[in-house]
Amino acid sequence: MAPDPLVRAPGRQRPRVLGVFAHPDDETICAGGTFAKYAGAGADVRVVSLTRGGAGQIRDAGVATRATLEAVREAELAAAGAELGLTAARCLDHPDGGLADIDGPVLVDLVRDLIRDADPDVVVTFGPDGFSGHPDHVAVGAAVTAACRELRPATPVRLFHCHLPRSGMLLRDRLATWVVELTTRFTGTRDFVRALSVFSRETTALGYAADFVTVEWFPSGTYLIEQGEAATAMYFLLSGSVEIRREGEDGRVRVVDRSGPGEFVGEQGIATGRPRNAHVVAVDDVTSLTFLATDPAVLGGGEEQVHLRTRSLPSGDRIDARVSTCIDVSDFVGHKIRATAAHRSQYPIDPEMFPESILREMFGVEYFIQVLPERELKTSLFDD
Repeated sequence: MAPDPLVRAPGRQRPRVLGVFAHPDDETICAGGTFAKYAGAGADVRVVSLTRGGAGQIRDAGVATRATLEAVREAELAAAGAELGLTAARCLDHPDGGLADIDGPVLVDLVRDLIRDADPDVVVTFGPDGFSGHPDHVAVGAAVTAACRELRPATPVRLFHCHLPRSGMLLRDRLATWVVELTTRFTGTRDFVRALSVFSRETTALGYAADFVTVEWFPSGTYLIEQGEAATAMYFLLSGSVEIRREGEDGRVRVVDRSGPGEFVGEQGIATGRPRNAHVVAVDDVTSLTFLATDPAVLGGGEEQVHLRTRSLPSGDRIDARVSTCIDVSDFVGHKIRATAAHRSQYPIDPEMFPESILREMFGVEYFIQVLPERELKTSLFDD
């Protein structure tokens, strides 16, 4: 990997970092740990969101309405920025969901002026994939990249694209181990139920975990789990109740336990790798958040594409072969999670809800692709 990307201009007391993104919360999801790390080391770290996020979802109805969402998200960015230690974080007022419709040269001129005003040593933005594929992200990344190219060599800014690896970690397995190791029976609160639903769907959609997470409905009297079968899924009950029934060698079935909303079912088999030791039957109509393993080849779009475009890490995760820089932010994961929680309209979570070990494994390293300066073509197999 490349050396530390933060090299300050001659005569400058503090290195300057500028993050240019599309929406409030992009800064935290894409590079929050890195920003917190460098801000904590004394760097001047600033973030600009080109929109106020007015087209985003409202995941906590008590926080915002459609009419107030822009103002709420702008305030959330300020709160997240304070948690990350940013020098400044601000929103511009361009249309959320409409950045891709702005004429390309106009958008390039806009971000070029932002970069000139900030005079950063390092600029961080989206790559061509937009981190998550969002059209606004793609448009911003392309405009920032074009602007930085135009500014060089007069302005020797270093440009990095955020990169999201495809993790092989199964949230299912980590949660199962956590629940089994607890000394008391776990029952999640209503807030935990909502938070786990958001957290699991977002982390798997972005590739931080390799699970397939879905909501399933089981009519009263149906089996969620049959005794003796292989353990492949874990269930988190959202509504309804189930009976845990154990079948003896004589064929007699007895009820040994009962579980309801906020409880996990099937975690024992996942944690131990053993066949199911009991039936789980819906007493009422049951809705569950179901965690299943996903074939990594499906995530990569096919095995051939994975080998052509990525490389493996010791952890088993796959990253873009162009990745130049990995930043260890394990000591700053708490800042990243608290900043995420500050964006409550989008992420209604309590930072203390989830085990630190899971969070550090998921978010402890952030990856970047160095775009500028371009690496020179070598004329020798040996360093000069």
